[in-house]
Amino acid sequence: MQAMHRDQIRLALVVPLLAPLLASCLTRTDSLAPVVSITDPRSGATRTTEDLVIAGYALDDEGIVAIRVNGSDLMSSEFYSSEMGMKLVQFKFQPLQAQEGEIVSVIEVEDRSGRVSRLIHRLVVDATTPTLELNVTELGEGRLRVQGVARDNLSVRTIRVAEIPLQFIPSAEHAFILNVTPEEGATIEVVDGAGNRLTRPLQ
Repeated sequence: MQAMHRDQIRLALVVPLLAPLLASCLTRTDSLAPVVSITDPRSGATRTTEDLVIAGYALDDEGIVAIRVNGSDLMSSEFYSSEMGMKLVQFKFQPLQAQEGEIVSVIEVEDRSGRVSRLIHRLVVDATTPTLELNVTELGEGRLRVQGVARDNLSVRTIRVAEIPLQFIPSAEHAFILNVTPEEGATIEVVDGAGNRLTRPLQ
């Protein structure tokens, strides 16, 4: 009897101490803010205006309820209606600005608990096609001497003469000269850092 009475006293003392711990185990709190990331194009990249789309994903252990881009909620559209509350939501959008210059997109992701993560994405838009000064001289027996200067408002990234890629460090201007034996219909192609492309026939 005395042993049983001692056990009852111990239980009476321990239960109040365990109560808060048990309550915390039963009540789950969301302590993690959602994760937001842009997968393409990376922030700071230079792109052309052609088919310009920014893509990324939002991730949260409780579920995503809003993805706001410059204040406009993507999740409010019918396209994302089935994604509401999902733990992983892949999204994409077209930036408002289509002209040249810097585009700044402020992306806010909110989860079920009201926690918000914010990401600022910057993109440089270049819609200017590179230029090319070209001089082609016939050397005989189908050979050509190709001489020229490629220029761009930002940087010339690649030059291909009759499918032959030239090796150089990207810059705003690049002069070149080479001899080639091109096939019929051969061209010279200049591409800038944004992907704008200039193509001209060699003959």
